[in-house]
Amino acid sequence: MAETEVKKSAGTKLNAFLEKNRKAVLVSFLVIIIALIAFISISVISSKNAAKDVARIDEISFSMTNNSATLEQAELDTRATAALEALKPFLKKNGIAGVRANMLAAEIAFLQKDYESAINYWDATFAKGKKVYTAPLALYNKAVCLEQLGKIEDAAKLYKDAAEYEDFVLASHALFNYARVLETLGNYTEAVAAYKEVSDKYPSDKWANLAKTRVIALQVENKAE
Repeated sequence: MAETEVKKSAGTKLNAFLEKNRKAVLVSFLVIIIALIAFISISVISSKNAAKDVARIDEISFSMTNNSATLEQAELDTRATAALEALKPFLKKNGIAGVRANMLAAEIAFLQKDYESAINYWDATFAKGKKVYTAPLALYNKAVCLEQLGKIEDAAKLYKDAAEYEDFVLASHALFNYARVLETLGNYTEAVAAYKEVSDKYPSDKWANLAKTRVIALQVENKAE
């Protein structure tokens, strides 16, 4: 009896956590994107022209975000619109400049809740960087946008695809989101299998701990064995 109560309590706490931190669960890419961009800029730039383009794109990003915490929403919107306009010459470029420009444009569109446009920018990011590690990031963030649009079956597939990339920094999170979306769809057996995969592959990861708790909750609710 006591064990059952503990399991119920754990499940309730996780449900509350997920609900309270839904945006954090979905859009943690905003936290790491600057670090990823910095790495790309240092390690992938291969020509003076590309370096110049990336420098200009970084200027656009800085102009948009500089002292943004002190600004009213109207000014933030104005800056975002100006940044998207300034990015236009770079969006069709190939290589690092095109990847960087589309990533920034996607981030802006997402913050504006223009998820369809964000999806297009992430598609372009993926197409221009299929062989670099921004590829799974593009898939992951496209999945986030699809989920925001209610297209959760499509989102599930992309979370799974992103999780299968080796050395993807958000692989455990992507796999957890895949399991979470399966659960939302009512595919409880598959969800439990995916949750267990998270804990098996990433035993020391925070998402593994959440995955284990989610399995317990589903078992308590008699939705899975």
